[in-house]
Amino acid sequence: MAQLEPLSADASPDACSARPPRQNLVGPAFVLLAFTLSLPTATGSIASVLALLAWVAAGGWRCQWQRWRASPSAMWAIALMAMFLLATAYGEAPRADAWGVMGKYAKLLFLPVILMSLSDPRWRARALRAFLAGAVLASLLSYARFFGLVPARLAQGIVQGHIHFGTIEAFAAYAFARMAFEAGRRRWLYALAAALLCVDVIYVGIARTGYVAVLALIVLLGAQRLGAKGVLAGAGTALLLAAIAFTAFPVARMRMEEGLQNLRQYERVESTHEGSLRENSWGLRLQFWHNTLRIIARHPIVGNGTGSMVVEYARIAPHEVDTSNPHNEFLNTTEQTGLIGLFLLLGLAAAAWRDALRLGVLDRDFAHGVLVTIGVGSLFNSLLMDVNEGRFFVVMLGLLLSAGLRARRETSGRAPAAGAAPAA
Repeated sequence: MAQLEPLSADASPDACSARPPRQNLVGPAFVLLAFTLSLPTATGSIASVLALLAWVAAGGWRCQWQRWRASPSAMWAIALMAMFLLATAYGEAPRADAWGVMGKYAKLLFLPVILMSLSDPRWRARALRAFLAGAVLASLLSYARFFGLVPARLAQGIVQGHIHFGTIEAFAAYAFARMAFEAGRRRWLYALAAALLCVDVIYVGIARTGYVAVLALIVLLGAQRLGAKGVLAGAGTALLLAAIAFTAFPVARMRMEEGLQNLRQYERVESTHEGSLRENSWGLRLQFWHNTLRIIARHPIVGNGTGSMVVEYARIAPHEVDTSNPHNEFLNTTEQTGLIGLFLLLGLAAAAWRDALRLGVLDRDFAHGVLVTIGVGSLFNSLLMDVNEGRFFVVMLGLLLSAGLRARRETSGRAPAAGAAPAA
């Protein structure tokens, strides 16, 4: 059977001119961290602490420095985190709020940490397998809850919140679908897993962000397999799936009808200035976005400071529903760190997209899938600030792009090892 690039590994680890970090420490820690990405938040938080401890204990700092210098994505991630850190020094946010929000963006550190320290492709492959295994486990728990097989006292805690779950499982469904296009006897198994996860997101789940992510990833998959023609084929497939979901799937139809009612109510409230949007998800988002743009206009270059949203929003919209989160990562970053922060955020995405072009085909497609998942989802939620989606973003990108550092070193200093994926 043909080996799949992310799920197979060359036996020889990457070589630095200095002693590399201890892979027997960081490897298992990152495997555990990847496994928990689809599972409840507490498991991921514990795994995150263990991963950081393993990274510190692994040593090999000179080698890590060499790898960091070879990774534009790592540099952009550090620059963006540094901007959020700098923005804690200005603005009118209470210190506790500023540092609380800074702590949420500190997860950006995981991208360079993984890129710098994970050099053994065998542990990288195990971590990617662990993520897929965790996604399947999370989906099985979701189905068990849906069919009433989980005790009521445990029902809420065994699965992530619906937005987190829908976003991450949408990518996992895409990953299995993409793997099903590769030659091998397991193609049918990957296709089945993709279908089960997709149904979980659209039929069982209630996250409209997950619906949009699935549709966007179908278009991406078409483009990756068939080029420009695939965009049309993917768009047609996505529209067909949406039509089926919103007519035949009760939960999806209910959520879409609810969204349309939200929009009609928003228009009525905005025109008459009567009523409340407190229970209106889409209406509140539109209101948040409008008011956040007004806040950004006050300090467009450097923003209003990390954690400033609560104070600034209360000042500019005192009679509306207050918020600390505009539910759009691009607006959220710009409000706090200005156009400089937005530039760094988009620069990170662009650098990661380019770095992915150095990978083998399947790894490249996966990395682009992560970027599309978070990019589309960030239009409706502040995903980088959110615990689970933000952690998924930096950990998965770190695991996937770490192969690019190895490929870059091989092409610049020695011939590729037998069986290694060629650099693009």
